[in-house]
Amino acid sequence: MICGISEEDWKVVESRLETMPEEMRIGILTKIFTKGELLEEVKKRTEVGHSYASMQLRFIRWLLQETKIN
Repeated sequence: MICGISEEDWKVVESRLETMPEEMRIGILTKIFTKGELLEEVKKRTEVGHSYASMQLRFIRWLLQETKIN
């Protein structure tokens, strides 16, 4: 587990990112990244990759929590 993110979680984030449109751009930590650049950051587990992965995992966990049937 790297910085609290399991290898399985990293793979989920990579897979989710791969489905995004090619023209996608995201600003993280003072820079704008293309889909390809961001995917490389995630695969290399950089600070930027970690920031993006953390954001995505928080969203996925929130979505799971909000869609639970009581």
